[in-house]
Amino acid sequence: MKIYISSNYRHIDPISRALEVVQSRISIQILRTDYFNIEEQVVPQIIETIQRADVVIADISNENPNTYYEVGVSHALGKPVIFVSQTDNFNRFSLLSYRFYKYDIDDSGIENLAFRLEKILDDSRELEYLKPKRKSRHVLDYQEFTRDNNLNRILNLKGASKYYEFEKWIYELLVEIPDFEPQYNEQRSGKEYDFIVWNSNELQELKGLGNPIPIEVKATKRIENNFIHSLISKAISQGFRSFILITTATLSEGNFNLIKNLKEQSGITILVIDFEKLRSISTSKDLVKALIQSYREFFIY
Repeated sequence: MKIYISSNYRHIDPISRALEVVQSRISIQILRTDYFNIEEQVVPQIIETIQRADVVIADISNENPNTYYEVGVSHALGKPVIFVSQTDNFNRFSLLSYRFYKYDIDDSGIENLAFRLEKILDDSRELEYLKPKRKSRHVLDYQEFTRDNNLNRILNLKGASKYYEFEKWIYELLVEIPDFEPQYNEQRSGKEYDFIVWNSNELQELKGLGNPIPIEVKATKRIENNFIHSLISKAISQGFRSFILITTATLSEGNFNLIKNLKEQSGITILVIDFEKLRSISTSKDLVKALIQSYREFFIY
């Protein structure tokens, strides 16, 4: 895979450092313009090199005009562009209409950037999604930007602040759902759920979950099967017939099959809203739609 790097960094380039980590697992050839002789005509070289690339990664941290130009060329040539930045405090609002990945310059930040880049580069559907020819999906309106920025902001946090902010965001959505009364206990023990929702909503799918509805919130990269088993055991011991798991992880096929098998064995249903569904949520209405979708996916099959 040929990757064009559009960056103003010349010596210590965070993108190059991150791609060095990725190169052990994905075959990569790095292309960039700053290797060319400045006495040659640069613009034709930029165009020709981007034309050869499969993917463009643009670091928009310092809003460099050369990077803007290279991004414009990339879009004109129909190339998927991955935006990364050390800041989200841009002077130009036009940048805010594009999804970008914020990173830190320290070793941990570079490792996190490498993880994100590998996930994108290894997913042909995601690369197709990033192509500018699909403008209706790639360019975000204000509501979509707000949604995606909330999630990205939370994912870029570290330690306990990430878990707290994720739970806070979910709580803010839950309290806006009509006839939902969520109870949130910050000083809970391992035996308690993150939220207990008393539900008087008349939607059939929500009524089918019973009352109250326990909700577990998990900010993590992956869901282990033993965690799913522990949730089922907790539900059985406390007399719940179903509960909701909201997570920043992407549910694996193994997770999905385990949840369905455990429902047959225990009668307990887990409704899951994972990363793919979270990306579509910005309002309480979006959350209700995701819950209904998950209900039909896991409760009725």
